[in-house]
Parts: sequence; C-alpha cells; structure tokens
Amino acid sequence: MSKSTLIKIASLILMVVSFIAYIAGASAFPIASENLLPWSAWFLIAVIVNIIVWSNVVKLLTFSLAVIWFYAFVAGLVPESSTAVNLTELDWSDPDAVAEQGALVFNGKGQCAACHTVDTSAPPGRCPDLTDIGVNAATRVPGMDAKSYLIESMYQPANFLVPGYGKIMPEVWKAPINLSKLEIEAVIAYLQSLGGEIDPTPFDEPIDRADVGTTAEALPPLLTGDSELGKKVFVDAACISCHAVTGIESPAAGETNEDFEVVTAPDLSEIAAFNDMRYLEESILLPAAQIVSGYGAVTVRAKGTTFQGTLVSQDTEKIVVRTKAADGTEEEHTILLTEIDDEPIEELTNLQARGYFTLTLTPTDAEAPVTGEIVSETDETVTLKVGDENKSFSKTDVKSQMTVIIFDGDEIVGDHVSGTMDDDEIVLMVDGSEEMFDTFDLEEATMTRARGKKLLVTSPMPENFPIILSVADMTNLLSFLRTLTGATAEAVPEEAAEVPAE
Repeated sequence: MSKSTLIKIASLILMVVSFIAYIAGASAFPIASENLLPWSAWFLIAVIVNIIVWSNVVKLLTFSLAVIWFYAFVAGLVPESSTAVNLTELDWSDPDAVAEQGALVFNGKGQCAACHTVDTSAPPGRCPDLTDIGVNAATRVPGMDAKSYLIESMYQPANFLVPGYGKIMPEVWKAPINLSKLEIEAVIAYLQSLGGEIDPTPFDEPIDRADVGTTAEALPPLLTGDSELGKKVFVDAACISCHAVTGIESPAAGETNEDFEVVTAPDLSEIAAFNDMRYLEESILLPAAQIVSGYGAVTVRAKGTTFQGTLVSQDTEKIVVRTKAADGTEEEHTILLTEIDDEPIEELTNLQARGYFTLTLTPTDAEAPVTGEIVSETDETVTLKVGDENKSFSKTDVKSQMTVIIFDGDEIVGDHVSGTMDDDEIVLMVDGSEEMFDTFDLEEATMTRARGKKLLVTSPMPENFPIILSVADMTNLLSFLRTLTGATAEAVPEEAAEVPAE
C-alpha cells in the first residue's frame, strides 16, 4: 500500500472519529489534556487534508460533514436561554437576588404566569392579577400580614379566594408542579417585591410533605385510555367548538350549534402542565364545580333590568357582565353589588349554592329585620356579617312574610299571621298592627321567609355532557387531556373532524 493511500485512509478515519467525538463532547485527543488540540481542531485538520488528497466524491462528503460541524460549533457558542432554575440554597444577604430567582420559578417551573398577570393593562387571566400584591396581600385577610397571606395562598390556595375566582389554583408543592420549599420561598420573595418589602424571616411549611406520597397511593388510580382515541372524542363531542388546543382546528366561537351555543372557553393547550388529572376529571363530570374567571354564565337582575351573559370580572364592590344582542353585538355592563335587586326566598336551604350572597331576615324574637353578607351556613343555621361582627341565626326561628297584591295594583308586605289564598282571609302584621285581607280582593299572595341578593355563576358547558360520554370515551378523553402540557398537538385527521357530535 502506497504512502499516499495510507495518508488518505488515515485522514478519512481521523475526520469521522473527530466529528463523532466533537458532537458527543468527548475529551481532547488522545487523552483529557488541555495541552493537546481539541476534537474540533483535529476535525478541521482532517477536513483540509481530505479536500486536498481525495477525489470529488469524498470531497463532497467532507464538505457536508464540515457544514454540519459548523452549525453545531456556532450553536455551541450561543448561550442557553432558559427560565429553568435549580435552587439548592438562597442567599438572603441579597433579597433582590432571591426575588429574581423567584421570578424565574414564577415564569418557569411554577407555571404561575400561565394564569396570573402582573400588569393591570394586560387582558384578564384565569387567576387574579398580582400587580402590587406585595402590599395588597396585607389587606386581604384582617389580622394577617402580607407574607403570612402569601404563604397560605401558595400552600393552601383554596383557603382564601378572591371574589370572582374559583378553586382552580393547584397546590404547587404537589405533583405535577412539585415546587420545593426553597422554590416557594423564592416565589414569595418575588411576590413581596411587587410593591412591597421582602421579608427574609424563615417560616415552617404549613403542610407535611411526607404525607403526600401516602395520600396519593391511597387514592383510587385513574383509568388509563388511548390518547389518540381521546383526541377524536375531543372533536366528536364538540369540545373543540369552544375550547382551543394548539394544533387542532377550532370553529369560530359564537357560531350556532344545533345542540348548544358555541362560546369562548378556556384554552386547554397547557391544561395538564399545572392541573392534576382529578381536576380535569371533575371539570368534565361537574363542570360548574370550579369555573374559570371570565368564562362563567350569569343571569342577574339590577334596578329592574335583567342582564344575561358572561361574568367578565367580579370584586367586592361590582361585577362586569358581557351581554350579546340578537344581531351578535356585545356590550359590557358594570353593575354595583348594591344595585342588584333583592329576591324573595321561600326556603332557607343551600343559600350559597343557589348564589345568594346577602340575606335579610327577621328572627322570631326580634321586631326589625337583619341584613348582612352570608359568611357560612349549615342545614340548621346561617351566619351573616352584620356590621363588623358575624352573627348566626336559626333557619327555623325566622318570621315568615307575605306579599299580597290587590287587584288595584297595591302591593303590601307584612309578617304572616294566618291564612293562604285557599282560605277566606289572610292576616298580616303590617307596621305593628294586624290587617285582614279578603282573598277575593287579592290577585296574588306570595310567602317568603327572607330576601336576598343573588349572583349565581354557572358553566356554559352543556349539563348533559357527562351523560353522553361512555366510560371508554371518558377514559380516552382524559388520556388525551393529560398530554396537553404545552407541546403542539397533532392535527386531527380530516375524516375524524368531520364526524358530527352525537
């Protein structure tokens, strides 16, 4: 074998080996030593030699490998840009640096930015805007400082709900987000920095992480299904008509469907990234259990006018309702809570579940009625916030009132003493004196036990949706939703998209 042939073979072997070693990130040739040339240098030498000594075919191969190497080399020079952060310790001597780390967790692993905004001019998110939360947190719960409120909200978010927002924030210390204590501390520092002062005081977690695994194992496992079939269910059952998913074509919201009105519903492209499967399961079986802010349907009567539409936002003073006219035009109405009309209540059961947030009643041992915000209730009692204190009242020890409407149009309200429309007369206590009314003279008589303001938010999702799904459909649909972590979904085949909803 000639000398030139040996040089050709050696240079070819060196080029291939050095290319593979460079791509694999191997140590310098032939041993790990900074005094020897790196693989990239050996590759360039081999490329030059091969171009000189080999024929056109090998020259073309050499040029192709050189181009691939060049792009890999340039890519290696570009610094990685990522919001990922791996916290092993926090340097509280520099609180601002800790807050910066918390911002990375907030926008990255924590998935907080997927629902929360930190800009009042930004479109409303699924969860409350956190602008100036560092100072506002101290005003949310009487007697609780800002940091304590933030700690409670991070670990047990369902304890303190901002008006208008449901229980949709996951417990971020649990799967699938799994924030460590250090990561939560950093996020809290970041939130405190938004308008407030960072408090570096250590705190104990209000949870026991050791119980998480045991609790999860004790729960019955979810059924497993086929995500591809679940994608087809998502289209066939018309979920895609209202919910957007990246990669799947969706009809325009607002179009008419023969079974239900197509509305704008939450985007589900990243739903599995920050919610566990039990939340998704509940959202299908009980769609009204937790309604994302800005997507609930509401019917409210204020100053004699009925507004029916979407509850855009709600706070402690007002609500904003978006209504749609027959011609498709939309209008937003700002309604003060004090402007919502009182409704007569016949039965004092499940008041909060029925949407009542204020109540006016007259205890049997009192002369004047009592009005307050509903704080809580049981089957036997209801607790109202009257002034600055909470008072509990028995649901049975309440005076019944009756409203009678005389044929001439007069409406009279009084404490009911006796009689109904089936009797000859009705006796009411009006302004401290008994008055008798001949039922022959009355157009209507309505019995009430209390009055209250009502704001019932419902899900626009069809109530029969869980019923039309078979067990297999439900299982496959959940499997598909589980894949929606932000990656682009594959487009559904056209033949699947054309199948009408049952």
